[in-house]
Amino acid sequence: MGADPLKTIEPAPKPQAAPATPLQRLVTLEGEALKTTDRLALKHMAVNTTRKLIPAGHIIWLSRAGNAVKIEAISSQADVDNTSPFVQWMRAQMNGRARAGEIDSTTTFEFQSRRTDDNFTYPFPYALSVPLGQNGHLGVLLLTRDTAFTESETALATRLARLYGTQWAALGAKKRARMTPRKKTVFLGIVAALVACGFIPVPMTTLAPAEVTASNPFVITAPMDGVIDQILVPANSAVIKDQPLMRLVDTSYRNEYLLAEGEESVAKAKLRQASLTSFVDEAAKREIAIARAEQELAAARKAYARDRLSRTVLSAPMDGLALFSDPQSLMGKPVATGEAVMQIADPARVLLRIDAPLTAGETLQSGARVRLFLDSDPLSAIEARIDQASYYAAPKPDGTMAYTVYARFEASDNTARIGARGVAKIYGQTAPLGFWLLRRPITIARQFVGF
Repeated sequence: MGADPLKTIEPAPKPQAAPATPLQRLVTLEGEALKTTDRLALKHMAVNTTRKLIPAGHIIWLSRAGNAVKIEAISSQADVDNTSPFVQWMRAQMNGRARAGEIDSTTTFEFQSRRTDDNFTYPFPYALSVPLGQNGHLGVLLLTRDTAFTESETALATRLARLYGTQWAALGAKKRARMTPRKKTVFLGIVAALVACGFIPVPMTTLAPAEVTASNPFVITAPMDGVIDQILVPANSAVIKDQPLMRLVDTSYRNEYLLAEGEESVAKAKLRQASLTSFVDEAAKREIAIARAEQELAAARKAYARDRLSRTVLSAPMDGLALFSDPQSLMGKPVATGEAVMQIADPARVLLRIDAPLTAGETLQSGARVRLFLDSDPLSAIEARIDQASYYAAPKPDGTMAYTVYARFEASDNTARIGARGVAKIYGQTAPLGFWLLRRPITIARQFVGF
């Protein structure tokens, strides 16, 4: 009977690939090591991938600084916990061998008990220490396991460690590009230009907060002790001469005036009676002088009471602006004799008050140039000149120390509003640009060094 033509023909089995030889694995490991781009990747590749060629329980990368050993990487661990007992025990073991010079070359040895106070033993007592560089100055690659290492494994480990050390040194070397003659000329030209710019004379400048204030304002003070009853003008409004500004509580002063007025009426009546009686009684003539004196005294008391009553209303002594705070905060406030309550200022006569910092002492010369940049118009500058400056710094409300400087505006048609704030730029003497740029570091250096 013939073969069935529909019967499926099974494909022949594919030949299995032969396992890689140790030489092939060595070449593969060397290629992977040469492909690493940073030292961290090289360390982790060395402690983990080396086990494909050389079986080991632990592979540890150690760095050296003299006889001090530091564990950088451990196989199968992403990070090294330097506080763990195992890492501390392993570091102590390797430090002792480094001081004895036992890891300067390829060496095999055995570990003893992990701790002397218990029966725990390290499970991989056989160790192979291979230096990464000449005399182990770059570090050591330590392999441990539970069986002794053969001579062929020792040779493979030595070759790999030398390769790792070479790649470690190559990754740490910084290549410095050589400068071409043209680039060197351009660089030197730029340096020379910067040095030359450092000798350009520029004025020493200082920035400080500033405020437009009234020049010689008239201060309105309380003429006597009392309590503010009413503010008769809006805050910061224009007033004219003799316009009422505020009123004090006048109850007691009005009562005193009424009593003085009554006393004067009584004294006048007594004087009139004495004058009429003197025509018929000679003795009554002697009472006329006394009655006249009492009448004059009552008139003086009335005039005094009228004057005190008139002082309860404070009027403007001149045309200008009435400068004071919110009227609601003044009403009901007790005031003492001579206490300032408001100012009358001429809006056309203003000054610039500057709170200069302590570092601006050398620039505060009379007549020095000042440029004011108002917060309301920061792009336009108003020219001014320093008129006077204090020699001693005084504390400010914010707790800082500053010099008080007054400057006069140069433009006669200046329209800066009283109370306007901004930043003033004070110009001092000229100095080289290099010193102007480095004055702060120089000041700090002098404070610490004292030269």
